[in-house]
Amino acid sequence: MKTTPPGFRPSPLRQPRLSGVLVLALGALAGCEKSNPTPPPAPVEQPAAQAPAAPAVPNEVTLLVTGGAFGQLQPVEGKGGAAELLGRWVSEEKHCPGPVKEGQASCPDSGTLALATGDHWNGPAISSFFLGTSTAEVMGRMGFAASAMGNHELAFGKEAFLKNRTAGGFPFLAANLKVKDPALAGDLSLPAFQVFERRGLKVGVVGLASEKTVRTAMSGRAEGLEVTGYEEALSIAVPEARKAGADVVVVVADTCVSELQPVVAKHADWKLALVAGGRCPQPVDTKEGDTTFVSLDRGFGKYLRAHLKFDPAKPAGEKVTGVETKVVEVSGGTPDTETAQLVGKWKAQLDEVLGQQIGFTKAGISQASPQMAKWVGGAVREVLGTDAAILNKGGIRGDLPAGAVTRGSIYSVMPFENTLLVVNLKGEDLAKQLANPNALISGFTAAGKNKFKDAKGKALDPKKDYTVATVEYLYFGGDGFEFEKLDPEPTETGMAWQTPVVDWTKGKESTEKKPLEKLVK
Repeated sequence: MKTTPPGFRPSPLRQPRLSGVLVLALGALAGCEKSNPTPPPAPVEQPAAQAPAAPAVPNEVTLLVTGGAFGQLQPVEGKGGAAELLGRWVSEEKHCPGPVKEGQASCPDSGTLALATGDHWNGPAISSFFLGTSTAEVMGRMGFAASAMGNHELAFGKEAFLKNRTAGGFPFLAANLKVKDPALAGDLSLPAFQVFERRGLKVGVVGLASEKTVRTAMSGRAEGLEVTGYEEALSIAVPEARKAGADVVVVVADTCVSELQPVVAKHADWKLALVAGGRCPQPVDTKEGDTTFVSLDRGFGKYLRAHLKFDPAKPAGEKVTGVETKVVEVSGGTPDTETAQLVGKWKAQLDEVLGQQIGFTKAGISQASPQMAKWVGGAVREVLGTDAAILNKGGIRGDLPAGAVTRGSIYSVMPFENTLLVVNLKGEDLAKQLANPNALISGFTAAGKNKFKDAKGKALDPKKDYTVATVEYLYFGGDGFEFEKLDPEPTETGMAWQTPVVDWTKGKESTEKKPLEKLVK
């Protein structure tokens, strides 16, 4: 580091010389600036054009409710059908098709919720032959969010039900169906309700099974389950749904809504917006207080539209400001392509298996006609060689249409999975079973009050032993029959109840000139 010697003073000649150098340097710099003018300012970036604002989501939610599908995937008499119904929902209700996952539809801002009242698998051969799997897959495509538990949901057994529930992708709800013995019931514990959110509105859906669910299921299929009363179940489930955040609560039930009206009338505090049930003897579409009650037919020929308007600014549980309901008939319109293809796939598989023609009927055979009993019951009795056949009228689910008779035709008429048993009864006990109003009979006819005569016109002998063909469902007490008590050790044929009807019909070789109805005696 240099230090200045003591007494040092700079030479007076050095300062001017240094100043001159600085002046020259500054001048040079100034000359550079003159030769390089200031660049223009950078252009100002224009703000990007704003995307148009998304349309406001309306404060409206639409419930789309059907009765039990009963396997009616195809149109009936040119109306309805799964593809036609979904096409209508998409075009007119703005419904979002495709499986509902964790309660949410597959598209954003969905404003619809599809529900059903239960009983889906039994019906035409396109469903019953495949134990309901075809219907489950189609309902999944249709976007059903939940269904009540139907009393025929276990008709093909527990494993088939669980498989179909997975294939459909939607829960079955039953507030009044309880597991009494987990070791027997297994996976059949069902939720009482579920809360679905659509556009900010939380909809609580409570399901009710029919009170006859357990006693009408065939042996072993509902073991470990018990059914509680409707009022008891709703008294627990409705407050729980409210507690879970539901702004509005609706009930779907596998029973006629007329049975529920007196119960709901006693509980204004439930504030139910809608109670939708299965088919009633007479159609129901009425409003009592704030609750609308509607009964729905089976199949996809009609649906209930329940339009909910709500105010999101209101407190939870008080948001709904209006409910409008209408039963809509499905006729015309453009079917949903994917659903039509799915139904077509199952129809092709069915045709391959059941499409073989085994007979011909010129006029057809009506479901409730005496001729139906003679055909079905007579075939069972003749093939098994019994004195009588006692089946149930409720097991016959449709007419035999005019034209070619196929295996599929018979499965459509007799959709349930039943096996045949042969029991031995004393005449006096047989007479009581023949008098059951649900009995479809072959081999005996009425001959006065509690009196019957056999096919040869001979009076029934109270002391004689008779052989009777019946189905598993009736043997174990279905429809009030007492076969199990009267003969604890029946002969099990291992034969499906459709088999003798198929074999008998095929053996008659009916044709257009010799139609089936002329051969049924």
